Amino acid sequence: MTVSPATVLHSEWTKFRTIRATGCVLAGAFVAALGYAYLFGTANGRAYAGALPEEQTSFDPMETAFRSLALAQLLVSAVGVLTVTAEYVTGTMRTSATVVPRRGRLLAGKAALVAMIMIFCGPLIALGSFLLSQAMLAAQGAPSAALTDPGVPGSIMGGGLYLTLIGLYGVAMGFLLRRTAGAVTLGSFLLLLPASAPLFPDRLAEWVVTYWPSSAGMGMFAPAPSSGALPPPLGFVLLAAAVLALLLGGFAVFRSRDV
Repeated sequence: MTVSPATVLHSEWTKFRTIRATGCVLAGAFVAALGYAYLFGTANGRAYAGALPEEQTSFDPMETAFRSLALAQLLVSAVGVLTVTAEYVTGTMRTSATVVPRRGRLLAGKAALVAMIMIFCGPLIALGSFLLSQAMLAAQGAPSAALTDPGVPGSIMGGGLYLTLIGLYGVAMGFLLRRTAGAVTLGSFLLLLPASAPLFPDRLAEWVVTYWPSSAGMGMFAPAPSSGALPPPLGFVLLAAAVLALLLGGFAVFRSRDV
């Protein structure tokens, strides 16, 4: 008997909400985003108060708005990883593959579930980061941005879409590596690789900062992309293509390996 996509999706939702780790890590993404938004907003507000007048005139509150997403993305990626690897840890992946013999449908069910969860939670994380960081800037007497400012709603939605793709990236890493520790560690390293760009030769560093998928994708929530950065739509295409390639690789591995 063929299991329908709707049945697979319902089954994956049941697994997601009954595995405590996935819910805890997702909650941790909210806590991390809000916690670091508070810290970044407070620190940058104090820096503004102590800056010279000419430095204050160039202060951009949007540089603080979404900085915490760079850390929250690691937990979002881990949510995608755990959606897959939790079944390998408990040994239920073999049962799942028996009930849903079409492995592509099983992988698609997990990916669809993570996408649905993050397309809802991602904008909330971005919104919380924006509101709290700007509130802390205002509390320090620094300029702050409002939700109605040009580009802000688009940046919030772009941040949510970015986190959705990162969740799918985690799903791909889970299928590729099948081990939670390995998938989370390697996945986090690859996401944060652009931060190590100053250690690379100049030309390679410039390429990494501009074209590395996670770095390019972050332009989706930058209201004013820096000079030389890819336009947000192109950054989205690059990140989405990389995630799709990894998912296809995960499918190839999942189909060829015993579970």
